[in-house]
Formats: sequence, structure tokens, C-alpha cells
Amino acid sequence: MFQCEEPIGILGLGISFGDRFLSNEDLVSQFDLNITPTDMENKTGIQSRYFLARDQSLSDIATRAAQIALSDANLSVDNLSRMILATSTPDFLTPSTACVVQHKLNGSGFPCHDISAACSGFVFAVDQALRYLHTGDDYILVIGADARSRTLSSTDVNTVGLYGDGAGAVILGKGSSCDNRIVSSFTYSDGSGYDAVMVPSVGYAHSNYEELGTLSMPSGNRVMKNAIKAMPQVCRKILEKNGLTLSDIDQFIFHQPNLMLLKAIAGRMGISQEKVETSYPSCGNTVAASIPITLHSALDAGRIKRGDRVLLATIGAGFTSGAVLMKWES
Repeated sequence: MFQCEEPIGILGLGISFGDRFLSNEDLVSQFDLNITPTDMENKTGIQSRYFLARDQSLSDIATRAAQIALSDANLSVDNLSRMILATSTPDFLTPSTACVVQHKLNGSGFPCHDISAACSGFVFAVDQALRYLHTGDDYILVIGADARSRTLSSTDVNTVGLYGDGAGAVILGKGSSCDNRIVSSFTYSDGSGYDAVMVPSVGYAHSNYEELGTLSMPSGNRVMKNAIKAMPQVCRKILEKNGLTLSDIDQFIFHQPNLMLLKAIAGRMGISQEKVETSYPSCGNTVAASIPITLHSALDAGRIKRGDRVLLATIGAGFTSGAVLMKWES
């Protein structure tokens, strides 16, 4: 748990998606799936998603989101103290995609690195950034970006329709002019869930190397049970630390695994669906990008107002989970 002892907030926000738009009809046709578009929507709540174009890299959409965030904050890349990029689908295993994005932004001289915490990556990156800001950094670019389309198997109808490719970036900075304040952050991992959602890579002892780089989810029910248990736990943990309850929160910005699971989590927590922002139907599960994309959706729609307490919360493969408590000042 990290408690902010000085004003820190989001100074700029930007999002971006892959250039290929696919409706459910497009996906079923292109992947020759044994499911109807209507059944796909009824099962998960998804209507469309964006995939990277064939000539696009993850760093392209991450850079685009970062450029928008910098412009929104009225800053240039030269103002940055650091960049942290959360992804589980990097351009390369080495170097870091953060270094690629730094180059595409025409930046140099400040440290940048990737972190991998699956769907919880953005919250983990924010948690790290808060600690750096408290020890001397001025402005930090935090990006959550994933291109899960590059890992999907067309033969796995249980996962191929769930995901989309996207990026979300924020500029975090400190100072009394912040119109939103990060109050605290909390991250958690339970490594017993490491094999629940996997994309094998080159270091893994594996007998079938054709499966390297391909997503597998052996038991969706196991993932669902963890999500329904872990999301309420991580929310209550951070709220208890701050002397608050679920009823004190005005808007919940949850990771977007699928719409039906979000409704089940909200029901389990006893919170109104009107307080839970959703971006899933239009863009799917964008993994580490889903929190900033959903936050952008809520702000764009005017659903976050002055004085609101906002809770960002996530669960992900590993198992990982985390939350960030915020207060909107204006």
C-alpha cells in the first residue's frame, strides 16, 4: 500500500487503438469461427474491437497515446523524468518497448522500462510511478498497451472474441495545480494462478514450440472465480486503509475482462451498475490499456464530476490485482 503524502495527479490522458476495426460479423467471417455474431455478443457483451493492422507495431499505438497525453498536459517529451510501459505483448523480448516509444517520441536521456503484470499492468505501473515521484521525479509518462490479437488462436472460440488492441497513456506529476489527486495505490499478486492465462515464450520448457506466443486459458471458470473474489478484496483493502466504504465511491473504473463478468462483480459488491463505467462493448478487453481507456470514456461522457471519489481497480493473469484511489478536485 502506498499513501501519497503530497499532491500528485494525472496531468494528461491519451488513448489509441489498432487501425483495423472488426465487428463481431467481421471477426466470425475472417477467423471462420463456429459461433454466430449474436451469440458472441450475448456470451460476453462485446460488439466490436480494434486490431493492429498488419504493418503496425504495439509501439505505434503506444506512441500515439503518449503524444496525445503529452499534448493534453501541455508538456513535451523533454519534460519527462521517466517512462514506464506496461505490456505483455511487447514489440521485442529485448529491447523494451518503452525504449522504442522513447525513440519514436524523439526523446532521450531519461530512464524508461517495461513491466509485465498482464491486465493489472497499468495499475502496477502507476504504483511504481508514485514512488518515483515521491523521491525526486517531476513528470512520468505511464503507458498501458497491449496487442492481444497477435496471440490469439482462431481455433479457440472461448478467447478469440474477447480481446482488442489498444493503448492508454497518462502523464503523472506533482503540484497544487492538479485537478485530480491520487490518494493511494495498492498492488497484490498470488502466483498460484500463473497457469490460468498463459502465453508461452522462449524461456519456457515446452514440448510444442508451435504454441509459443499463443494465448491459452485452460479454465475460464477458474479465471472468473478469481476475478469475482479478487476485485472486491482489493477494493475493500484500499478503502479500509483510507477509512472509506464502497458507498463513498462515486465512480468505479474497473478492468474490462468482459461485460457479463463486470456485471457479476458489481452485483457481488452490491454497487449500482450506473457507478461502473464500461468500455468493453466497443473495444473488448484491451488488457493493460483497459483502465486508462475506460477512464477516458468516463471523463469524455462527463460522468466524473468535481468532488467525486474514483476507484480504479483491476485483476489479471498471474494472478495479479491492484487499485488506485483518486479524488477529483475540479
